[in-house]
Amino acid sequence: MPESDFVVEGGEASTRSLTPGKENTEHFVKPDMNMNKTNAMNTLALIISLLSLALAATAYWRAGGKQDVEHARLEIKRDMELLSARQKEFAESVSQSIAAAYETSRQRLQVAREHLRQLKDETVEGLEKQVKRAQEQLDALAQRLEEGAKSAKDATVAAARNAEEAIALRVRRIEARATLLQAKAEATRAVSSAAKKDFQRAEQLLEEATESLRSVRETLGEDHAYDHLLDAMKLALREATSTVRKQAEDVRQKIEQVLADTDRLVSRLESDEDKAVKQSS
Repeated sequence: MPESDFVVEGGEASTRSLTPGKENTEHFVKPDMNMNKTNAMNTLALIISLLSLALAATAYWRAGGKQDVEHARLEIKRDMELLSARQKEFAESVSQSIAAAYETSRQRLQVAREHLRQLKDETVEGLEKQVKRAQEQLDALAQRLEEGAKSAKDATVAAARNAEEAIALRVRRIEARATLLQAKAEATRAVSSAAKKDFQRAEQLLEEATESLRSVRETLGEDHAYDHLLDAMKLALREATSTVRKQAEDVRQKIEQVLADTDRLVSRLESDEDKAVKQSS
């Protein structure tokens, strides 16, 4: 039986025949040939895997996968429609809320307009210019309110809400201003009554002015921009009322301090409304 030996020479592998009496022969095997065979096997395995995956996907589709995909698509569509409906419902709710807020502001302006009309008819000394200025600013604000209510339908929810809140703040302030002017009218009459030695009437008028000041605070609500001025006016009213009760000599001086504090607060409100008009234009 022939014998052979495996020999490596010069980086090449060979087999050499060792059979006696026969010429030795060598068979060289190139290393690249083995590597090419390995690559071919790997490529073939990959192709087989891809074919298997494709066949499996096809089988899944035919076995009901198509229905699963369609079911998932319908579920997503239903969820999207539900979300859209909820968004529309939310937008309508916010729109109604904003419209209701504008209506509340309209009613507040109407109340303030009526107060100013009464003050104008009473022609109390020292109030004419302030009443006229308040009426002018109120009319301008009423027009701005209607513009805001109209534009709210086309604005984003955030923009519409911000615009409404800004107008509502100005409305409350002008309503408070009308009530302050009412308090000033009452304090002015108290000066006159005290001068006539009608201290009971003067005290009554100062109590009415104190009640008007309380209404101003309620109207302003969370708007604390004028707290220090309101506190000063409250203190002046308390001192004036106490002086009237004692029928002291400085009654007029104390009541006039109430008038001065009221004028300071009214002027501040006038100025802030002017600023608001400029900012919104």
